[in-house]
Amino acid sequence: MLFYYCSLYKMNIHETAIVSTKSYLDKTNPKGIYIGAYSGVARGASILTHDHVLGDRVHRDTKIGDNVFIGINAVILPGVTINNNVIISAGSIVKGNIPSNCIVEGNPAKIIYRDVKIGKYGQLTEYTKRQDGKNKKNNS
Repeated sequence: MLFYYCSLYKMNIHETAIVSTKSYLDKTNPKGIYIGAYSGVARGASILTHDHVLGDRVHRDTKIGDNVFIGINAVILPGVTINNNVIISAGSIVKGNIPSNCIVEGNPAKIIYRDVKIGKYGQLTEYTKRQDGKNKKNNS
């Protein structure tokens, strides 16, 4: 499937990325999609690169870093940059840029954990600080 996205639509998806065939990658501006190494996009997730509300043909690049996991039915809005080592929880709506090494959830998506250690394909290895101070946990 990645060959199809990259060769036919000219999307910039790393060869190690895993993208569900049931996810939606915006084909209105396909060259604006960037997905990094060892990242995963789950079923029902949408990555958008255009916005008709702001005017005709408003295209923005949407960039997903390395070791990112985008959960089921999450929506990444146009122009967003998600840095490396990030987990986007299921059903989240991401409208702003996300820094590295965190977990986000909600609508709009907000950081709930910082300073997390995330491996390939967004697999959580350790987290210690919840943004709101609840449920501190250490898996080391």
